[in-house]
Amino acid sequence: MPTKKTTTKKRVAVKKPGPTIVPIDIHEPGAMPLMIYRRIAVTFVFVVSTVLVAVLYLSTMQAVIHVTSVQTPITTSFVVAVRGTGVENAAIAGRVVSGTLGKTQTITPSTDEASMKDVEGVATGSVTIYNGLTFDQGLVATTRLLSSEGVLFRLEDAVTVPSGGSVQAEVYADEPGASGDILPTKFTIPGLSAIRQASVYAESLEAFTGGITKVAIVSQEDIDEAVAQVQASLESDAQSMLETEVGDAFSWAVYSTAVQEQTVSIEPGSEAASFDVTLGIKVVGVFYDRPALESIAVHKLYEGLGQGQAFVSVDPSMIELTLDTIHEQDQEANVHVSFSANAITSTTNNALDVSRFVGMSERGVVDLLVGEGVATAVDVKFFPFWISHVPRLKDHIYIEIQ
Repeated sequence: MPTKKTTTKKRVAVKKPGPTIVPIDIHEPGAMPLMIYRRIAVTFVFVVSTVLVAVLYLSTMQAVIHVTSVQTPITTSFVVAVRGTGVENAAIAGRVVSGTLGKTQTITPSTDEASMKDVEGVATGSVTIYNGLTFDQGLVATTRLLSSEGVLFRLEDAVTVPSGGSVQAEVYADEPGASGDILPTKFTIPGLSAIRQASVYAESLEAFTGGITKVAIVSQEDIDEAVAQVQASLESDAQSMLETEVGDAFSWAVYSTAVQEQTVSIEPGSEAASFDVTLGIKVVGVFYDRPALESIAVHKLYEGLGQGQAFVSVDPSMIELTLDTIHEQDQEANVHVSFSANAITSTTNNALDVSRFVGMSERGVVDLLVGEGVATAVDVKFFPFWISHVPRLKDHIYIEIQ
């Protein structure tokens, strides 16, 4: 048999082709250089930063205008009826009561040196008389006592000084005048023999007075002050009496006083250490509902408040009352009421419209408001610190009133 010839095939590795890289010409028309990209990015960042700064600046800049406003007094004055019954809108509840008091009071005039006068008198004093003898020593009235200063005094009454004892006695100066006003001292008794004078003597423990007396020259002013003093005392007593009569029904009252009797014991220009004032008065008290009165007064006060004004404060305790007419029999009185409060310019006032200040400097704002009489002083604060004019954005302008 023929033999089959076997042929061995060789495997040859074939290299597969990879991706083909085609070079790009960077200078090819239509292509954007990298430098331009960078410039665009930088410009974008700059623009965004600038806008952000501008937004922050516009959103934070502001002006605060501090205004010390001119204060204008607003006053209301009206008459309100006080009645025991039949209270209506034009009246308030209350009671009308009255009482009379009188008294006589002794008044000591002013001790002002300019209104005082020296008047000579007889000095007096008290002494203790001692007896060192073995028997009693009798001394008659007017017995002389000679002070160690050589001033002569006399016994006012007769006395008997017991042996080995002492007695108190009153003495007076032999002559009027300042010489009798002496300090405590020792006395001899010239009427006794020299031997007895050593055993019978006197001593004083207090100064003698009366030689010179200060007497006031009572002026008309002194009399008027004294009458006012007595009247004030009587009014206080009368008001307390009327308050007790009314009780707790009404705790507020206004009073009227009429003098019914007045006498003074001396004439102006007289010399006197004291004088008497006699006075009689009648006091009428109108007791009223205070809350009701305050409500009416505050309401009427606000009626007088102008547009663009506001009260600094409204204090009802400042209400002033005076009696107008009194009808005791009808238990009715008319009371005149006066009430005031200071008003200032409010932020609703056209003079403080923020649009008026747009673009102004501090000086311009001050001159405008002070010149118009709206403010007594103006202070403008800017933020940030480097701006010097009021922003054009109205909502960045603030008004503060004080």
